[in-house]
Amino acid sequence: MKCYQCDRPAMYSVGDNNNNIPLCLDCYAKLSHIKNLQFLQNAAMMNRALDDMDMMTGFPSSGGRVPVQALAQAMQRSHTLNNIHISQSQIGVLNTGSIQRIDAAITLSKGSDAEEIGSLINNLTQAVIQSKELDATQQNEIIDLTETLAEEVVGKRKPATITAVMKAITEKVTGVAALAGAAEKLWQAIKPLLPV
Repeated sequence: MKCYQCDRPAMYSVGDNNNNIPLCLDCYAKLSHIKNLQFLQNAAMMNRALDDMDMMTGFPSSGGRVPVQALAQAMQRSHTLNNIHISQSQIGVLNTGSIQRIDAAITLSKGSDAEEIGSLINNLTQAVIQSKELDATQQNEIIDLTETLAEEVVGKRKPATITAVMKAITEKVTGVAALAGAAEKLWQAIKPLLPV
């Protein structure tokens, strides 16, 4: 079963028994983040209402406040990456889950025969993120393909998958000089890893 919001496989079901909506891990995480923000807003409003009531009655603080700041820090989604740099304005626009998995694959490639490829994947990903010639949908499509490529390079290295993904990336970056050059360098570095 596919996710209701994207093409990934569904892992969660949300809603009541009559209206279950299938969601993948990434979409479920986004929904959970939204619910957490709504909870924090409601808790802050409740705290304010208690403060206002205490001021009106003249009694000292009645206590029972929700520690909103501590909860916000605990709920904050981590966007710490070791290799790739994204700005706060790009979070929520770009698929940060895919970027985190690319970043992890780049880290895994260090010290292996794929270290140079990891560096080139980093260059391509960074160029896609910073590109002004692509819209968010195009950026996310290339990032999703790059995620698959990165996982294959540090994992099973299936030649057919790597070749198909590289072909798709090359087609998507055609017309964007900086990206086309980065994709070509990456392809040239990957070829020696593939069996003839």
